[in-house]
Amino acid sequence: MRGTRRFWLTLAAIGYLVAGGGLLDAPLLLVGAVGLAGWLLAMQIAFVRAVSRLRNELTVSQSLERSRIRTDVETRYTLQASVDAADGHLPLSIKATVPLAARMEEGRSPAITLDASMQSSSVAVPLTWETVGNHTIPGATVTVSDGTGLFTQSFTTASGPEITVESPSVGPIHVGQGGKRLLRGVGEHDARGRTGGLSAEEIRKYVPGDALKYVDWKATARLDETHVRNYEAESSRSVVLVLDHRHTMGDGPPGETKLDHLKAVAAAFQQRAETIRDPLGYLTIDDAGVTESRIPVARAEAYRSCQHRISDLDTETETPATATATAAHTGTMTGVVNPNTDTQSPMETTLLAYRDAAGSKRHLPNQPLYNGFQAAPSEIRGADLLVICTDDSNPSELRNTVGLARRNATEVVVFITPSVVFDADLVADLDTAYERYRAFDQFRRGLNEIDSVTAYEVGSPDQISAILSGGAANTEQGEYA
Repeated sequence: MRGTRRFWLTLAAIGYLVAGGGLLDAPLLLVGAVGLAGWLLAMQIAFVRAVSRLRNELTVSQSLERSRIRTDVETRYTLQASVDAADGHLPLSIKATVPLAARMEEGRSPAITLDASMQSSSVAVPLTWETVGNHTIPGATVTVSDGTGLFTQSFTTASGPEITVESPSVGPIHVGQGGKRLLRGVGEHDARGRTGGLSAEEIRKYVPGDALKYVDWKATARLDETHVRNYEAESSRSVVLVLDHRHTMGDGPPGETKLDHLKAVAAAFQQRAETIRDPLGYLTIDDAGVTESRIPVARAEAYRSCQHRISDLDTETETPATATATAAHTGTMTGVVNPNTDTQSPMETTLLAYRDAAGSKRHLPNQPLYNGFQAAPSEIRGADLLVICTDDSNPSELRNTVGLARRNATEVVVFITPSVVFDADLVADLDTAYERYRAFDQFRRGLNEIDSVTAYEVGSPDQISAILSGGAANTEQGEYA
C-alpha cells in the first residue's frame, strides 16, 4: 500500500495540529489531531480490507488470437476484467505489459479503468511480433485506489498466454517436376471453374509481357518451350487447400520439415486467393482424422482463418473436429481388391475406380487422408481448384485420394514432399537416394498423367540437387541431371 499526496498532506496537517496545540496550549487542536489521526487509521484499515475483498472478486484474463505465428504477422491481444461485486467496489485500473518482442500501434494502450459502478470492461489491440522464439505475456498490473484518494495499492496478476513466433520462411523452396524447378509463382492459376471462369481459345508461344498465370505448364513441359493459353474472360473460382499434418510430415531438420515446406506453398495459395478474391476453404488432417475444415467463401474472415490455420499447423495429434466416415462398403465387390497395399494391379485399380464411380462410400483402414476427404462437405470435395499438400509416405492412399478428388473437383494440384529429400542419412549414399528419387518421380508422373491433375515435388533445392548429382555420371540416370 502506498500513500498518495493527499495522505501525506493529511499527515502534515495532523503534525501541525499537534505542534500548534503544544505551542499555543490549545487542547482543542490536540483533540482535532487525535480525531484526524483516528479517522486516517480507520480509512487505512477499511482500504486494506476492501483491497483484500476485491482481489477475490476481480477476474483478469489475457488472451491472444493465436498461439503460433510468424514474424511480422499481426495478431489480436485482448485484456478483459470483471468484478463480481453487487454493492460496488473500489476504483481500479489495469494495465498490461507488452513483451519487447511485440510491436504495438502508436497511440494504442492495453489498459482498462473500472470505476466503482462498472462491473466489467475489455480492450483489444493488434500486436506484430518481431522476434523468433517462445514468448509469454507478463501478468497485468492492477492499481486500486480508495474513494477519498488517500491510498493506492498495486499487485500483479498471473502471467498471460504463451505464443510461439516462427521465422517467416523455410528459405528457398524447390517446387517442380523431375528435378526441374518451376519459374511459375506458387499460387498463381488460370481460372477454369465450372461456374464461369476463363474460356480457352488457343495455345500459343509465350512472348515477353504475357502474365505468368496464363502459362500452360503441361503444354510447356510437353513441347519443351513456354506456351500460354488465351482466354476470353476471367472470374473467380473456389479454392480448397487439403493440408496433411500427420507425424510423417515432421521429417526434416527443425524449421525445414516437410510440413514447413508445404505450409509455405499453402500460404502462397492463400495469399493469391485473397488478392484476387477467390472463395477459399481448407481441410486439415492428422493421424486421427480431420482436425478442422471450412467451406470456401470469399470473405475476409475466411482468408484470415486459413492464414491462421496454416501458421498454427504442427505434427502433434489434435482432437478431430470432424469425424471421418466409418460406413463400410456394402457393394458386391467385397474382397476383390485390397486397397491397403501399395501393389495394386491394373485390374485392382480399375475395380476401385469403378466402385467409387458407382457412388459407394468405403472407409479404408489406416488411410485418414482418403477417409477425411471422402467425409468432407460437398462444397470442399467439389471445389473448382483442389490443392493437396502431403508426402509420399503412403503412395497407395495418395493415389486413391487423388482419384477420388478428381471425380469431384474440377482441377486437382498435388504438392508432394519426397521422403528421400528429407532423409539426411541417405544423402551420404547418393546411389540409393537417387534410386528412391526415381521411384518417387515415377509415382508423381503417374499422378500427373491423370486428366486435370498436376503433381509437383516440393523440397530443398540443395538436397534435390545433391540427390540428382548421384545419377549424373550414369547415362541412364542422366535424364534428371
